[in-house]
Order: sequence, then structure tokens, then C-alpha cells
Amino acid sequence: MSSNQIVVALAAATAFFALWAAIFATRADWSSRRAIKRFDVATKPVPNIVFTGQVAPGQAIELEVENLGGTLAAGGIIVHASDELYAGELTLPEKAPPRRITLRFVVKAWKRQLEPQCLVLIARDVTGRCYDYVDGGRRIKNPRRWLSGQLRGLRMQGMIDFPGVTGKERR
Repeated sequence: MSSNQIVVALAAATAFFALWAAIFATRADWSSRRAIKRFDVATKPVPNIVFTGQVAPGQAIELEVENLGGTLAAGGIIVHASDELYAGELTLPEKAPPRRITLRFVVKAWKRQLEPQCLVLIARDVTGRCYDYVDGGRRIKNPRRWLSGQLRGLRMQGMIDFPGVTGKERR
């Protein structure tokens, strides 16, 4: 066996081990990214809403909100109850006990609803990520544009705003 053949064999072995290491490094990177995604899911806020009391026309409505996940730094909710729309902002610490909040009357609705229903439930965690809980906790990339679209769809532009979620300053 000549020295040229030994050099070629060593180069082939080195290339094989480099490829093997690259494959396992890529698999480890994918695995760590999946673990980070699972961690993100475990730390996102998960609000649980229970409607309490009766709905009186033109009066505020009471809700009981419990946060089952991470810290809810800011949030917004729009509820359709009876023939009126109610709205308000939320903030809750992580795994907080149920807290009663009142939502103020905003406007008469376009149709009657027998059971109270959330039309918009948006939450922002401490890292700044926003989630839509009417759509099952889907992450929102641009909360300002998303909320503008939701309000436009409800014909409520200019009636309500959630500056804690969108980052806009209060006027």
C-alpha cells in the first residue's frame, strides 16, 4: 500500500465522519427547536373565562377570568351578550386565581345572541408575543394589523382599542 493510497483512505474516512457528525448535529438542532416550541407553548398565557350573573341592558357585564398558563401581560376581550357588545382589557399574573372583571358596554349588536360569546380574545405574554384564543391559541405575528382587521370586521373601528396589546399609546 503506497502513501498516496493511505492519504486517499484517510481523506475518505474523514469525509465520512464529517458527514456523520453533520447529520447528528442537524438532528440535535431540530430536537432542541422542538423542545423550545414545547417550552413556549407551556409558558403562553391561557385565560379561562366564565360568565357570571345576568346581563342587564346598557349595563356592564361581569366575567370571572382565570389564567391557567404564563403571565398575561396585556389582553383584550370583546363579548357579544344578548343584543349588546362589551369590551375591556385584561392583565393577570401567572396561574392567578379567578378574578372578577367588568366589561363596559360599547355598542348595540347587529343581532341577538342567546348565550354570551367571545368575539375577540387576544393575549400578550411578557415576551411580547400575542395569541388569538377565539381561534384556539394561534400566534399572531402583527397584533396591530390583526386587531385592526378584527375591529373592521365587527364594524367597531374607533370605538375600542387595546393599547397594551398593540403597543399604541393612550390618547
